[in-house]
Amino acid sequence: MWATEVLEAIRRDYFLPESRLYSEAAGADQPSFNWGAGVMLSALNAAASFDDRHKVRLREYADATRAYWNGHGYDVLPGPKPSDLYYDDNAWMALALVETFEVLGEQKYLDWAKEALAFSLKGEATSGGIFWRESDKASRNACSCGPTAAACLAVSRHTGSDMLPAKAREIVEWTRRHLEDPADGLYWDSVTNEGNLDATKWSYNSGLMIRARRGLGDEGWRRTFDSSKTRWMREGRIQDLGRFAHLLLESWIEAEGPRPEFVEALANVWAARSSQGFVPPHWGKDEVPMNPELLDQAGFVRACFVLAIQQRKH
Repeated sequence: MWATEVLEAIRRDYFLPESRLYSEAAGADQPSFNWGAGVMLSALNAAASFDDRHKVRLREYADATRAYWNGHGYDVLPGPKPSDLYYDDNAWMALALVETFEVLGEQKYLDWAKEALAFSLKGEATSGGIFWRESDKASRNACSCGPTAAACLAVSRHTGSDMLPAKAREIVEWTRRHLEDPADGLYWDSVTNEGNLDATKWSYNSGLMIRARRGLGDEGWRRTFDSSKTRWMREGRIQDLGRFAHLLLESWIEAEGPRPEFVEALANVWAARSSQGFVPPHWGKDEVPMNPELLDQAGFVRACFVLAIQQRKH
């Protein structure tokens, strides 16, 4: 299976035995940044959901990632170091840790998810929207708003909280008002406190808003869904970096199941793998660097297992 082979390549070239973490790049000594840790944890969640044999490594890594926790949030790198926390990093960790709880059934992972989400929610501006970075509250970003809204819904499934779905709706509505392109329903990157817009459109921002709006029962997700396919799916490939594309593809799979076009998109990435067993960082291109970053490799693993789980259900 494609995902299993890439997962073994990650273990071979990224695993740091002393800390039980994974490195930022193949062959590097530094642990990955927290964004990569969240994606790797989500990849192992999906692997263990598909095959119980992966549960040992999932538990090992979920416990090891606690090294990023600095007392009130997940830091960008394990300490000791000066604090540098991102609200989006903590939302990704909250989403991943809820899944770890669902897979392994251990309460501590849900508790850790709630802690990470609580930190992300501290990043909400008084006028709405989630800031990107604790130390530099200069912009509110789609990459912090969408995942935080989705994490509110994920945690609320297991806590029965009425407050969290309401908060998710508030965040979604702010994001729609300030970062949704009225022309196509896709999402811009960010807006500064002065109102300056970064109109870059990354695929994962639309993907997480699809997920959050579907979770809220808001039918408006369909327009974003259709526009995202038009923009990013071309010639059998998703035209974006894997670190973003895997989250958009997951939102498509959740909505439509394991369609042949989704299988084709992943097959084309797999076909371009290197002799080391690594896939291209950009899913629309064939180039593979010598030491690719963990983010993109783990994103491919996650997408493949999510697709495989859906194939088994259907």
